[in-house]
Order: sequence, then C-alpha cells, then structure tokens
Amino acid sequence: MSPLRPFRWLCALGVLLAPELARAQATLRPIPAVARAWERRAVPAAAPASADLDFIGPPRVERPAPPADASARRLVELEVTGEALEDTGLGDAGGSVGLRRGGWRLGIGRVAPRGLGHVLEVGTEGSLYAFSGAPLPGTADPFNDVYETRVAARLLWRDEELELYGGLELGTAGEDAADLDDALFGGGALAVRYAADPDLALIVGVAAQSRFDDSPWVLPYVGFDWDVTERLNLRTEAAEVHAGYRATETLELGLEAVYDFHQYRLNDDGPLRGGSVRDDEVRGGASLAWRPREGVTLELAAGKVLWRELRFHDGQAGFLGEFEADGALYLRAGLRVGF
Repeated sequence: MSPLRPFRWLCALGVLLAPELARAQATLRPIPAVARAWERRAVPAAAPASADLDFIGPPRVERPAPPADASARRLVELEVTGEALEDTGLGDAGGSVGLRRGGWRLGIGRVAPRGLGHVLEVGTEGSLYAFSGAPLPGTADPFNDVYETRVAARLLWRDEELELYGGLELGTAGEDAADLDDALFGGGALAVRYAADPDLALIVGVAAQSRFDDSPWVLPYVGFDWDVTERLNLRTEAAEVHAGYRATETLELGLEAVYDFHQYRLNDDGPLRGGSVRDDEVRGGASLAWRPREGVTLELAAGKVLWRELRFHDGQAGFLGEFEADGALYLRAGLRVGF
C-alpha cells in the first residue's frame, strides 16, 4: 500500500467533517485551552522531557509504553506563533476586515509517564484588526489593536488505562487602557480519558468559560483518540477534530476542524465606550510539522475559515449587532522549543 494512501483517506474525512462542524456551531462551543488533552501519553525513560507534551500541531501517533521504573522529568517549553487571515467581506453589513495575530507561550512543569504531572503556563497574544467600511455607523475603526495575557495551571494524573486531566486559566483581554476588572476572563476544564483498547481511548469532560457582556457557559463534552494505524491518528474533543499522519520520523501531516473564539474588552474612550467585541469562527485546514531534532518543532498550517461572526456590544447602549463574515483563507506558522 502506498504510504500516502492513509493521508488521502484523512483528507477525504476532513472535507466531510469540516462543513458539518460549521453547520453545528449553533449548538457547539469552543473549549478553553486547558481542556485539550496532553497529547503525548507515555515516553520511555531514555526520552528527553521535551517529547512528553505537545500543546499545538497535529497529534503525535507513536506512544510506546513506559517502563515500570520511568521517572518524572522537568519540562520547559517555549512556543511562538503567528497567523494571518485575508481581508474578507462582512456580508450584508458591508465593509471588510483583515486580521494579523501573533503571540508566545511559556510552560514550565513536571511530567511523568505515570502518576501526577503539572505545568504552569504564561503567554501573551496581540491581534491587529484592519477594518474597511466598518459595519457600525459613525466609525471607521470600532477598536484599536487588542491584546491578551493568560496564565494557566494544567494537571494530569495517568496510569496504564486511565487519565484525569484539566486545569484553570485566568487572563485579561482588550484594548490599551481598558478597565482591568472588566477585562478579566476565566475558564476551566476537567476530563477523563479511558483507554478501552491500546489503539482507542474515550474522552468525557466538562468545560466552562466566562464571556464579556454575556452569561458564562458550561459544556459537557465527549471525544475519542484513535490510532487508526501505526502512522494515522484521529482525535475529537468537543467542537474540535484533529487528524495526523506520520509520514517519516521527522515529518507529520495533519488536518484540523476547530471552533475557536476570542473576546476583548474595549476602553472607555473608543466608539463603543467600554463595550466588547467577540470573534467566533469555525476553520478547517491542513498542517505540516517538521521536527529536525528532539524538542524542536516547526509547523506551517493553511486553510479556510468556514464560518465567522463578529459580535459588538456598546458599554452604554448595550448589544449593537452581530455580523457574519465571508469565508477567508488563513496561514499560521509556529515554532516550539522544549527541553
């Protein structure tokens, strides 16, 4: 069998699942980052700590069983990412919007093939929205550049068949000079992963997320993690579907269909007078990850935003409206270094 045949199947599956996820956005919710599984299940004692966790990119497929005497190790991981969305129209509202986003994340902790592990994370992200003919009357730019700072604590307990993982996150997101108290957000998750079979694990969890100028949500969710072959993996968690194909020892191909959102508090001096904006999207795409050496991963991903909605809230007048954007191509690049 051709080594690329499983990836053709993977591509066909992605084409089928991504539109379904876009249509299901009314009932699904994006999960916070701490709800995502620790993707590396177990490593031999001789492997470096950087191989134990993988927070972004296509899922890793090879998961050798740990020896009985495997010990815990320290983890330090730095990740830098950047992405761009092409300018896209705002439907019947008129105008268009483009987006450039970049950020970094640092994780420090203790990981182990079995038993209890933890990671503390801190990171920041900046987003530049470029409006042309903004949908809100009386303003060309509803808001300026926006920033997010987040701290999180992630925990994992695992044995041969059972894992319990999750965490809490707290952060601020908004424009410069936005009220700090109003810009705070929080989220959390707790999930159980049960390996019913060496190649198949079931995931059951619950996640919660606060929202600016809206009620928080609590979401029970299910998923699975399936090693279809030695090289091909398929994983779902809530409103996310990830598939990965290990083409070589250093090269991985992946597909993703993800529901994500961002929210920002605006300052009192802007057109929306201390209000907020929320950016929800469903995207589907493909990725290429190259690991030239242990602990170093370069990733490039591209695809299309299948559904996107911008929701504006004025600090005094209340809800102003929500506008669906047309589909847009996106490009994302990332570098991850761990030791």
